[in-house]
Amino acid sequence: MKKLLLIVLCTLFIVSCSNKKTVIISGKIAGGNPLERIEIVEMSGVATLPIANFGVDAQGNFSDTIQIPKNGVYTLSYGGNYGVVYLKGGENIRLSGNAGGFPREFTVEGDSKNNVFLQKTKSYVDNYFSKINQDIITQDEPKFLGQLKKFKSDLNKEMDNLAKSTGADNDLVKWKKEELNVNLLGISGQYAIMHGQITNKPNFKVTQAYKDFQKELTGNEDEKIKNFPLYREFLINTIGQDFQAYAMKNQKPNVTTTEQFINYVKDKKEYSQLVKDYLVSFVSRIDMNPQQPNSDKLIKVLDENIKDSDVKAGVKKIEEAIYGLKIGASAPSVDFIDVNGKKVASSSFNGKPTLIMFYASWNPYMAESVVPMVKELTNTYKSKMNIAYVSMDDNTAAFKKSAVALLTGLDGQKLYAKGGLKSDAAQKFALYGFKLPSFLILDKDGKVASRTFMNIMDPEFKTAMDKISGITGPAIVLPQMQMQPTPAPAPADSTKVKTEAKAK
Repeated sequence: MKKLLLIVLCTLFIVSCSNKKTVIISGKIAGGNPLERIEIVEMSGVATLPIANFGVDAQGNFSDTIQIPKNGVYTLSYGGNYGVVYLKGGENIRLSGNAGGFPREFTVEGDSKNNVFLQKTKSYVDNYFSKINQDIITQDEPKFLGQLKKFKSDLNKEMDNLAKSTGADNDLVKWKKEELNVNLLGISGQYAIMHGQITNKPNFKVTQAYKDFQKELTGNEDEKIKNFPLYREFLINTIGQDFQAYAMKNQKPNVTTTEQFINYVKDKKEYSQLVKDYLVSFVSRIDMNPQQPNSDKLIKVLDENIKDSDVKAGVKKIEEAIYGLKIGASAPSVDFIDVNGKKVASSSFNGKPTLIMFYASWNPYMAESVVPMVKELTNTYKSKMNIAYVSMDDNTAAFKKSAVALLTGLDGQKLYAKGGLKSDAAQKFALYGFKLPSFLILDKDGKVASRTFMNIMDPEFKTAMDKISGITGPAIVLPQMQMQPTPAPAPADSTKVKTEAKAK
């Protein structure tokens, strides 16, 4: 009996723990377009990659169950608009709005108190700063410093009032106050840089009192660097001129900006190793792009110099998202299904080189641009290669419909990664909505033979296809319209979210 009770308690514990990171999000976008996707991005992470991507139906309805890494504020995007939303494990929220404004503006029902706090705080802060004299940066330092202290006092007091009236969670209120401190640091940093220029005082330097207030705003720097990309940007701006001078003085051939920055920051005793790790990961974005020569060298340098495991993991995700899987490594072992529901293992591709096209029917470029080019491509290389079209649609019905509507007349296997962007294949092949469609070449032994291409007009793609197949194919002709990958979501720092609570 005791053993049975223990099993039940353990089961309940596991369920409760798992629910802490699960959020049900649903709603309706009036005038919503099924070709547009809703994406959710964690704002504080190193990678800032989508953690969820889902669509709306013909009536604009949407619903998804998502896993969040932690309770917090997330960026929400749809149709080129951006907003913010607070997500908490175990909650069920319903959002609604109009296609022209969502998610800049939306109403929220269900578990709503935290989003009401966000909305009311944002409204108050916007109104508060709209009344501030925009020439404050020209004020002398004591007066300007007094203004910053007043901003901090007034806004913190109002946040406390709003927290009481809405019942917002303490961790959100604390986060919002810390966000205010980071924004005030940004303002103070701009003052230190620009005041002398604007007032024609080239030798102007802030006093120790000013630096002490900045230190007060900084507080626990390790926590700020983890939670606020804007703080990372503040630090980079603070040391920007000094680093530029260092880089000019220490120029060397074939040395990336990232390597220079690592050498520059390694002896900065005022920064903890964690701060240095986040700053290095932030700067590395300059060098990370698919055309970057010596990407293996850059990846190795980052791995050797970044010590924190969470930062390492975030940088690894960025690397995989940008470069795809490592060339020469064995391709991930995954199972797909065909249009008849039969399981097809990725290992079945072995024996011949394989081109895999990962796609989704909701991508607006598929019918007009992608499919015509792919048809010419497969006609050229099909005698020497396997061709596999892997759908990343949300469900089997959408896959079967797209296999007929989009891929009729194309030679090759029409397959589905069950679960789409939530599938095992999506994780193992580092696929996101902004990477669809994308193309990957495997050799006859099932090893990765190319980086992941998001544009088959890239000359390197044809070179890789010719090399793996032994065929010199004709130039890939662009149809009528340039194919462009769907862009990754941008930060929502300056967006306006209008929420109204309708408690159930």
